[in-house]
Amino acid sequence: MKKMMMTLSASLCCMMTITVFTACGGDDNSNNNPPEPTKIVGYQVDYSLEFPQEIPFEWGSCGNMYLLCDKIEVGYIDGNGQEQREVVNNGKWTKSVTYKNSLNGYLKLYLTKPASLDVESLPDDYYGIKMNLLPKSKKDVMVIYSDGTKEEAEDGIVVKPTIPGSIVIGKDNLQRYIDEKIKSEIELMTINVKF
Repeated sequence: MKKMMMTLSASLCCMMTITVFTACGGDDNSNNNPPEPTKIVGYQVDYSLEFPQEIPFEWGSCGNMYLLCDKIEVGYIDGNGQEQREVVNNGKWTKSVTYKNSLNGYLKLYLTKPASLDVESLPDDYYGIKMNLLPKSKKDVMVIYSDGTKEEAEDGIVVKPTIPGSIVIGKDNLQRYIDEKIKSEIELMTINVKF
């Protein structure tokens, strides 16, 4: 019995020694293969464009001149570096674009101006220019890392919105203003990575 207990103790001691060495062996291997550092593999930009129906101004509110256009399209650079155009419906447009490795884009507005406005049927006496546009700054851009994580961009991203200034025009002068002053193509923003 004593001999059996001694054999059992020796076997137990060997098993514990093997377990300890196996556990330690895993640590040695991880030191030889440090984890790869994460790197930037892309950028996610959530674009948003809205034309409000009513624009507040000093004496009350007015209609939005852009919504009088026959057609409003947005031009943007897709993830493959090609310009795409999409129609703005009901005064709103959104798009999430993932750019791989580099970011060099823009947002443009393409307007089909009305050939002739029926001024008498317009619901508002005054019309102005207003739009809400995103992104507004580099904080609105997400950086995508090789490990799949995302975070707000901090350095190196340049977002330059170029939203036209506000103006209020009486409906009697509206057609002339649209014909002479409103461009058919308006650059709203450029966005890129500056290294």
